[in-house]
Amino acid sequence: MPQGRSLPDLTAELHRQANAKRDFLAPARSIHTATNGHTDLVLNGAVEERFTANDVAHGQMAEYLGIPKGFYDRLRGASEELRVPVRDDIPEPDDPSLFDVVVNRLLANRGDEQRLIRTLDGRARAFLSDSFSLDLDHWDVFCMAAKVITEAGLGPDNVVSAEVTDRKLYLKVVSPRLEATVHPGNVLPGHGLLREPQVVQAGFILMNSETGLGSLCVQQVVFKLMCTNLWIREEACRQRHVGKALEADDAGVVYQSDTRAADARARLLKIRDHVSEALNEARFRALVGQMQETTEIPLDRNVEKVIEVTARKYGLGFQEKEDVLRSLIEGADLSLWGLTNAVTAAAREAKSYDRATELQAIGGRMLSLTRGEVHELVAAA
Repeated sequence: MPQGRSLPDLTAELHRQANAKRDFLAPARSIHTATNGHTDLVLNGAVEERFTANDVAHGQMAEYLGIPKGFYDRLRGASEELRVPVRDDIPEPDDPSLFDVVVNRLLANRGDEQRLIRTLDGRARAFLSDSFSLDLDHWDVFCMAAKVITEAGLGPDNVVSAEVTDRKLYLKVVSPRLEATVHPGNVLPGHGLLREPQVVQAGFILMNSETGLGSLCVQQVVFKLMCTNLWIREEACRQRHVGKALEADDAGVVYQSDTRAADARARLLKIRDHVSEALNEARFRALVGQMQETTEIPLDRNVEKVIEVTARKYGLGFQEKEDVLRSLIEGADLSLWGLTNAVTAAAREAKSYDRATELQAIGGRMLSLTRGEVHELVAAA
């Protein structure tokens, strides 16, 4: 499992971001892009503000303007070559790119529609509607989570992994007080001995996005001690980032609101209930029961075909597919339990912390496959 940041490093970074971030409201017609090697998002308010747009903001702009993301990216990537001549149809280096012309015309056509631009460290990190709630941001969520973790009788040592990315905040917490054993049902090849029982513990993952890529949510997890694999159960308690329309001053800087803050405090307090549900013993035992059942569901002997179908079904990339196949072969456990272990083990090699967490969630979804669904998966191969 990827470790991410240490808890002290995460605390320091979240506090820094809380003080460094800036949020602006602007009508779409007063926003434009300027591309020259990279794309700046320019806000033409009382004072011009200019920010380098990151991939998240670009994706949200493409969606808002109705431009297919693949075409948007290709057009942006060809900004140096595709220029729109301003004079005499003769291209000049300072002529606007076709990308900017298209995007800026579409923004102008949106008129006075208000957009929220979230910025940090000189970058535009999100391009959202004015109803996005700013009051469930990472620092406040983290402070409440720390309090709830303490109330649950847990501490920093129980945070097995944590990170903040451009997309989300992650806290993965395990409780050693809720522990069980999964007994693989097949034998080690060539030995005639049962595999070693595998100890698992209950826990939860808390995720939050400041950039419109997901709700504040708490999900049940199971953590395997032997190899630190982690499964995420996708039944979740969520708090959506939707609130009343935001208001801003003449420079477009968003106002603080006592009403919004009070609503946010009430929603943050629900984290306590969500964590309690995730650490519920009956739910944990039920999930361990599902894990035990997967040990008795065999896979087809043609593992390469099974992995190929699994990759298509769950959207695994080429290298991820290779990592899963290698882990399955090394584990020599041709059961559904072995396959879910191989998927969650592949999270250690993922290209990003975000993707690693998605793979852990895929492993969690696979725990719910029935014998019939596994048979269909194998038959499709």
